[in-house]
Amino acid sequence: MHRRSFLGASVAAALNAQRPGRPFDLLIRNGELRDPSQNLRRRADLAIVEGKIAAIEDAIAPDRAIDSIDASGSYVCPGLVDLHTHCYHSATGLGIEADPIAARSGVTTWVDAGSFGYDQTAGFRRFIVEPSQSRIYGYVYLYPSSRNPDIDVIKYVRGGLDRTARAVLDNRDILLGVKFQAGSNMNGRYSFDMLKAARDLCDKHKLPLMTHISFAPPETEQVMELMRPGDVVTHCYNGHTLGIVDNAGKIKPGVREARARGVIFDIGHGLGSFNFAAAKKALDAGFVADTISTDIYNLNVNGPVYDMPTTMSKLLHLGMSFDDILVRTTANPAKVVNRLEGMGQIKLGGPADIALLAIEDGQFRLIDSQRNVVTTNKRIVSRMTIVRGRRLRA
Repeated sequence: MHRRSFLGASVAAALNAQRPGRPFDLLIRNGELRDPSQNLRRRADLAIVEGKIAAIEDAIAPDRAIDSIDASGSYVCPGLVDLHTHCYHSATGLGIEADPIAARSGVTTWVDAGSFGYDQTAGFRRFIVEPSQSRIYGYVYLYPSSRNPDIDVIKYVRGGLDRTARAVLDNRDILLGVKFQAGSNMNGRYSFDMLKAARDLCDKHKLPLMTHISFAPPETEQVMELMRPGDVVTHCYNGHTLGIVDNAGKIKPGVREARARGVIFDIGHGLGSFNFAAAKKALDAGFVADTISTDIYNLNVNGPVYDMPTTMSKLLHLGMSFDDILVRTTANPAKVVNRLEGMGQIKLGGPADIALLAIEDGQFRLIDSQRNVVTTNKRIVSRMTIVRGRRLRA
């Protein structure tokens, strides 16, 4: 094991010249570095300069940094990346304030999963992304809503496809693709035709698609047939009729084939879309979600979701290891975002987005979306969130 890791001698020399004796902005001491994507599990100190990870050593003296954090008893992890959230403030009032929740939950990157249409993209950038301390990206919802009962719904949706695509293409720095909600409860009898429209849009413009699944019709296999590599199926551990497991606990046709093609399966807890029994059936069948996300918004932030560590704790209760959970809340969703080199990892020169996490022992109640309650003896908690090299404060 190397005792020291630095950005480079020239960088270190330049920093010392600028700030003699204290080259580092922030020092995290006495913690265990934990990054399963790199098989990193090491007791070491980590130093930050100008929002980047600048040094990793067995021990760094506190007087070498302007500010120091004692992380004793904590895991020093990559900042959590929540792939399914709602933080856009629309007329529905469902969006939450990202930074206060990020500060207490270890989340450094949020992805708004379709709270806005193409005609609200400028507002998303100006009033959500730009003022935020945490990093925020988004998927554009397939179409802006219409309350006109006289319109041809499918014609209306298809009429906005190019404008939806243009919104993503013109804002690729913050927008990842298109979001659609498949399910009879979301778009009624038009759901499957709308999904086909979304598929046409994404194929034409080579954009990723995130698809919500809930209640049939359409059927699970029909949805899976329309998913392409890099697309995300969210709410994969729901107990609904458009879920991925059948009543016997078997994975439905088309699901494994979609994963083999490179489709990503995301949890997206939400108010109604995470069920302990369905999750256990999927896990018992060997189908582990690729990413773990909260689908957090105003109707579930005070329960049953609460935050990302609570969602992670539910998977810990179901038998997943801490490292398996951590990689699905850091490196895996960071690959989906794919906008910042080093996101979701602890690496020299990478962004200093850090979560200080711990596992606590005790008796804790956890609740799924259908209000089923379990008691567990361990939970994951966040002790501090650092974004761009700075402590995030509520």
